[in-house]
Amino acid sequence: MMKEWIPIPGSSKDKILKVALEEFGTKGYKGVNITALATKANMTTGAIYHHFGSKANLYEVIKNEMEQRIVDRMEGVISVFEQPDQGLESALITALKFAVEINICKLLSDEGTNLTPDKITKYLSGFDINNHMPISIVLISSWRSILYSISENIITLEQGIALIKWIFNKSE
Repeated sequence: MMKEWIPIPGSSKDKILKVALEEFGTKGYKGVNITALATKANMTTGAIYHHFGSKANLYEVIKNEMEQRIVDRMEGVISVFEQPDQGLESALITALKFAVEINICKLLSDEGTNLTPDKITKYLSGFDINNHMPISIVLISSWRSILYSISENIITLEQGIALIKWIFNKSE
C-alpha cells in the first residue's frame, strides 16, 4: 500500500518535502520558520498549510519517514547476528553514519512536537541486554546526545562512533 503523503516528483508537495527535510534536518523543529521554508521552496505558506495543515504536521511527516529509514537500517544490521542484542552496536553505528550522510542529526536528536511516539525509541526499547537490565534507556539517550553533538559540531562522526563502541565495551 502506498503512503498517502508520497508526492509526485516535481510537484509542489515534493518541493516542500525536500526543502523541509533539509531545513528540519539541520535546524530542528524550533529553528525552522515556515515563511522562510516556503520562500526557499518557491511556495507560499498557504501551499504548505494546504498540503500539511501545519508546521507540526509537516515536521511529523519528515521525522516519521526519517525514523523509519533509520529503523529499517537497524533491523537489517541486527538481522545478520544470531542474537539480536549482539547487533545493537553495529546497528547504532550504521544508523549514525546514515544520519550524518543525509544530514538529519539535528532532526533525530530534536524533541520536536512529540505528536507521535518516536519509532527509534520504540524499536530500541525492545532490546535489553546484560541479564535483562534496561540498558536501552542509556543507549537511546546516549545515541541522541551523540547525534545532537554532531549536529552542533561538538564532536565528529568518528568520535561519535568511538563513544558508541565505548558504551558497549562498558556494558559487557
